[in-house]
Amino acid sequence: MVFEQEPGQSPDVTVFRLKGPFVLATMFPFQSALREPAVKSVVIDLSGVPYMDSAGLGVLLGHWSHTQRGGHKYALVGITPRVHTIFEITHTDTVLPIFATQSDAEASFK
Repeated sequence: MVFEQEPGQSPDVTVFRLKGPFVLATMFPFQSALREPAVKSVVIDLSGVPYMDSAGLGVLLGHWSHTQRGGHKYALVGITPRVHTIFEITHTDTVLPIFATQSDAEASFK
């Protein structure tokens, strides 16, 4: 998996665009990028992720928890049907903030 990191439309928002399988073997560079001190509120675009395993889900849940403790915002966007199934099976789709688009996500941050 590779990812792009760019500033969001709002101050203190970082957008991560992931491409490729989000699995144990590919998660560590992304996880490190999420832990950078300059990263506050995040939008994670999963539209380029065809598959995610439990390790990828763990990264997303761990960072969501981190943002909650730090008072920052967090959103997932562009979830493919196959990846959404993982959220449904684990019932994390009822906990994690999921939006259709980056604009919708950032609007919810206000």
